[in-house]
Amino acid sequence: MRLTDRIALVGSGDSGGFSLTAPFDCHVFLIDGGEELALVDSGSGQSCEAILEQVSLAGYQIERIRSLLLTHAHMDHSGGAKALRDRLRLKVVASSRTARLLESGDAEGIGLGPAQRAGLYPDHFHFEACPVDIVTDDDHTLAIGDLNVKVIATPGHSADHVAYLLEGRLPALFSGDSVFAGGKIILQNLPDCVLQDYVDTIRRLDELEVEILLPSHGLIALNRGHQHLAAARFCVDRLQIPAHLSLV
Repeated sequence: MRLTDRIALVGSGDSGGFSLTAPFDCHVFLIDGGEELALVDSGSGQSCEAILEQVSLAGYQIERIRSLLLTHAHMDHSGGAKALRDRLRLKVVASSRTARLLESGDAEGIGLGPAQRAGLYPDHFHFEACPVDIVTDDDHTLAIGDLNVKVIATPGHSADHVAYLLEGRLPALFSGDSVFAGGKIILQNLPDCVLQDYVDTIRRLDELEVEILLPSHGLIALNRGHQHLAAARFCVDRLQIPAHLSLV
């Protein structure tokens, strides 16, 4: 599903509202850099072929996909990383914290174990450890063909979380699970979900001149994306916690 001339939505589960691929998938986005393509997040790993089918349906050649950019290691974002890497021989890009979790296959660290014990994921879900080819951290710039993507550290939802800012005439923020449409957030009862870090992230993102906001769940904003970041900032500046995005 093409969203702009350079961005497409090629994966989305039931919580995302589009139900393009497997039920537990986050939004999976495609960036068109001209000579090469990149995916942002991999979904839960239950529907890699369905994601690639969506790439084809959007009019792209899957062999042009050269990289996979991960926002963080939670199962619905990274569960398909190993399968996509093997299938396409692409390069997996992640923060140093995410890389450690992926390469160790740490089911507790990526939240799969706690989520299964809470009944949020089926017991048969299994995380497959995945090598990370490019380790990147805050303020690094990645070249995707003729496009530049800036890495922004955004801890709060998880300690390893990063967002990706596609620079250009209409800046687009792939915000992952940091800030959602309406200024909503996701706080979870996990050890590395830290409210004060989240507040700092919200304030940092609000300073960006974002036109397009592409979170990993729920609604997306193709215009006036900054208004949604400002809504979250409005809450935290008044000592309030932004509204919670429910995934169930």
